[in-house]
Amino acid sequence: MKARMVSIIFLTICSFFMSCNLAGPAYPEKNGSAYLEKQGYPEELISRLIEGEALEPHEVLDFQSSKSTDVRFLVARNSHLTHEQIANSISDKDDFARSGAATNTNLSASQIAFLTNDPSHTVYSKLAGNPALSDEQILRLRDSRELNNLWFAMNPNCPASIRESILASDDSQAKHWLKIIDGWKKDGYYIQDDNGRWSKP
Repeated sequence: MKARMVSIIFLTICSFFMSCNLAGPAYPEKNGSAYLEKQGYPEELISRLIEGEALEPHEVLDFQSSKSTDVRFLVARNSHLTHEQIANSISDKDDFARSGAATNTNLSASQIAFLTNDPSHTVYSKLAGNPALSDEQILRLRDSRELNNLWFAMNPNCPASIRESILASDDSQAKHWLKIIDGWKKDGYYIQDDNGRWSKP
């Protein structure tokens, strides 16, 4: 049941990103897996990459040097990466690969600030949905970049002030995503810690 729910969530998000016509491949999990399979990578290693499990240092370097932006996106988002390894992904010339780093929940404060100033909308819009950002960091991002409220609505830790402005607006998409995220919280896709912050279990 849980696996099915995650699959539905993934497909919903993929459909959303395709409709927004964002730069970069729409299915990094699918395309990244297909690329690595053709390259002869073991199924177990591909699975660890897709699921965001711990990787050996040489595996991280190998994936970060891949010709596939899907693979570089997938490794960049891995929360087991050290700040030094994340920095390598942040320096990627491709903005889709950097957007993977923007979703990484193990970013340092300086890396969050750096990504906030990234020239690519693809990167800082992904950053807006990162649940690891504090309210202050999210509000700073909103004040410094021209971003639709939709991107903040997709963050389970959307600050109350932004949430209130969305509910008072005519932005039906952002309101819709607030409902979706609230539903995922009730379903256990996100859990709340003692400080009231939401994250994936």
